[in-house]
Amino acid sequence: MSLERLFGLPDKRALIIGATPIGEATQALFIEAGATCALSDPGSDPEAITTAVEQFVAEHSKIDILVYAATRTGTYPLTDMTLDQWDAMQNCNVRGAFVAVRQAVLHMRDNGGGTIVAVSTMGSLHPVLKGNAAYGASKAGLNAMIRAVALDEQSHGIRANTILPGAVPVGEPESGAVRLGGPAVEPGRLMMGMGRCEDVAAGILYLASPAARYMTGQILTLDGGFLIS
Repeated sequence: MSLERLFGLPDKRALIIGATPIGEATQALFIEAGATCALSDPGSDPEAITTAVEQFVAEHSKIDILVYAATRTGTYPLTDMTLDQWDAMQNCNVRGAFVAVRQAVLHMRDNGGGTIVAVSTMGSLHPVLKGNAAYGASKAGLNAMIRAVALDEQSHGIRANTILPGAVPVGEPESGAVRLGGPAVEPGRLMMGMGRCEDVAAGILYLASPAARYMTGQILTLDGGFLIS
């Protein structure tokens, strides 16, 4: 099998939710791989997310690939964090993903299947920064949801996987967030230094491509060696 057949996305229609640095890098790589790809940033509003999926399908006839790259970040002292801050994190990182995935699956079922990739964080497996209770919990919920979708939708030809970036730029933290330190800022813990958004985009391309046809319900961790440091 040629490299183009393994990693190319010719005639595929891909929607990326979340105009994050990772989302933007993924769009550029998908287009290079031959996909028709749109980047939408509807925030965490359920109606706006639903509309984004429906508009994409209306314009392109179907959706083959959904990437949920929307991410809300921020570290907060546990006893100072408000319920509004907690809820905002969950709304973007897991509730919004549920809405996007649910809507995309309805169309994928009608068109013989599809592929879903969600952008999580290595911090959903292991504490990275202090004050990450809300962020880690929301992304751990995302991991579990995507694994469940993979099981539920396999019979419809839908694969679903999650990618877990490590020290990679994901956008500015929310207002009110504070820097509290933690393992990720300790000398030597980032064995390979900071990662790039293009590193994550390459992993997303793999998960969305024919090369990963035998992979579903899994998490791909790109942490530059943090978990073994």
